Amino acid sequence: MTAPNLEFEGLPIPWVPTIRPEDETEMYPYRKQNRGTTTLPVGWRFNKGRRPLHQEIIFDEHVAVPLRDGVKIYCDIFRPVTDTKLPAILAISPYGKNGNGFRIFDNIPFRLGLPESSTSGLEKFEGPDPVEWCPRGYVVVNVDIRGSWDSEGDLYIEGSQMGIDGFDTVEFIAGQPWCNGAVSMCGNSWLATEQWATAIQQPPSLKCIAPWEAFTDKYRDLVCRGGVPKTNFASFVFNKTIRGRTQREDIAGALAKWPLFNAYWADKVYDTSGITIPIYALASYSSGNHGSGTVRGWRNAASKEKWIRFHATQEWFDLYTPRYIDDLQRFFDRYLKGIENGWEQTPRARISILTYGNRFEPGPKLDVPFSDYPIPSTEYQSLYLHGEGRLAPSPQANEGSVAHKADSYRAKPSEFILKFEKTTTLVGHSKAELWMSCNEKNDMDVYVSIRKLSKSGEVLEHVNVPWEALPEGVNTQHDVPMTQTVKYTGPTGILRASRRAQDPKRSTELIPFHPHNDEEKVPAGEIVKLEIALWPMGIHFEAGEGLLFRVQGFVDTSSDFPSHIEQKLDNLNEGQHIIHFGGKYASRIIVPVVALPEQ
Repeated sequence: MTAPNLEFEGLPIPWVPTIRPEDETEMYPYRKQNRGTTTLPVGWRFNKGRRPLHQEIIFDEHVAVPLRDGVKIYCDIFRPVTDTKLPAILAISPYGKNGNGFRIFDNIPFRLGLPESSTSGLEKFEGPDPVEWCPRGYVVVNVDIRGSWDSEGDLYIEGSQMGIDGFDTVEFIAGQPWCNGAVSMCGNSWLATEQWATAIQQPPSLKCIAPWEAFTDKYRDLVCRGGVPKTNFASFVFNKTIRGRTQREDIAGALAKWPLFNAYWADKVYDTSGITIPIYALASYSSGNHGSGTVRGWRNAASKEKWIRFHATQEWFDLYTPRYIDDLQRFFDRYLKGIENGWEQTPRARISILTYGNRFEPGPKLDVPFSDYPIPSTEYQSLYLHGEGRLAPSPQANEGSVAHKADSYRAKPSEFILKFEKTTTLVGHSKAELWMSCNEKNDMDVYVSIRKLSKSGEVLEHVNVPWEALPEGVNTQHDVPMTQTVKYTGPTGILRASRRAQDPKRSTELIPFHPHNDEEKVPAGEIVKLEIALWPMGIHFEAGEGLLFRVQGFVDTSSDFPSHIEQKLDNLNEGQHIIHFGGKYASRIIVPVVALPEQ
């Protein structure tokens, strides 16, 4: 197996210099590491306020990992003090292997319920904490990918090279004298995407994976969702947080050069259909980057032993929650240590269902068990757009329309409301089918969302910080500083009208697949049908509560990250967007109604 030819069909990768570690901002602590092997004693702390060690750990610092093309990358290894050979858990990313580094937690209200004392500081950002996992009988390996920090080579932003290097890393670690030959991986976001990419390469020693929150199609999930370019997140991550000594792939430059899907972007799509090892996938509703890709990767995988769980908080909280660390350990114990612990009886899908509201009302319904996902018993209900901002189970007889200004954040969106007459739970993907036109422009960037309304008609938000982590005196959602990481509004969908074409072989009834390899502009004033998939949701409505369907010209506030990297209204929208409904224009949304199992 050799590295691929990464000059895709005559499309050379764009590169930019990487900021050197010595020039780093305050985002990461950096130190040159040449200390070899040391033993960290009981009571050792990374720094004041951090969780202390309650068991000795052997620390192998700055270990070289040789890759097949001669490049060396570096890792830190944390091992229990024992002669027993143990399995390894890899945390692989460009985010720095020494120390927690990434200080975004400090800028988020209540640190997402994770005080500094909850972790040791030895964990890689978004990765497992060695102080937690080494006493559980695991070795934690923090790896800096090719081109990051002191690792050699150029830094590829995901794609097949990431998986190939992952293969080499897995096999190198499996061959170490302290390893029992069984390796898995752990972590959120990049660390989870790395797992899909590596598992596709099928390294023999990779016995299972736990991709907790990851996209599987960088183009459709992250930088050009719905065909609308969005580089603010990529620019924030790659300009502010990644360091190296050579050059890195320029994703923003690539998107500007190749806005349509091509072979370059195809290399960053992870076809999981050949993966057969056990999988424990995690998804959330709040992630503006990972929700759909996690489900796609999990659903397409050929693994017979696979589980998925949706949680109710922001993704980082879950990784360091004792309840779910124990849960993940049971999975790892089963497939890395061969312990018969009954893990196979775990429900295939465990879904958290959000209720919104304040801290004194019932919180989310956690880990509701189902036999599969999407839930086999789901009933898909159509709700048709009507005049006067209503939704109804039947279409309106007469044709009507409503318009909204689409080129300003201050513009009022078009909204349609349904009040539920009985208790209703929606779990899964939903879809909007809208007939739309624009008189001022030959294209439209359309953003749709579903929100929950209280019985009095108030638009609600779910708070991602667990209520018990909030200080006393914080009683309602209005008392919580609503940065993007703290709140979740509801599922969203995006589509550029000129990218509305679908591949019927890859589309499903609920999830249209848009190739994005061509554009079909919409003549001004022409009415076209747009099918827009919304990302997964899990929302519970009591009788009298309402569903608000919103259509607007900019992104709704469901992203994970703070407002200073929020997308500016620099899309192509001009003037008003007109929604047509009734008569021959059966504009509607399709929502997934499920019956909750008996508790």
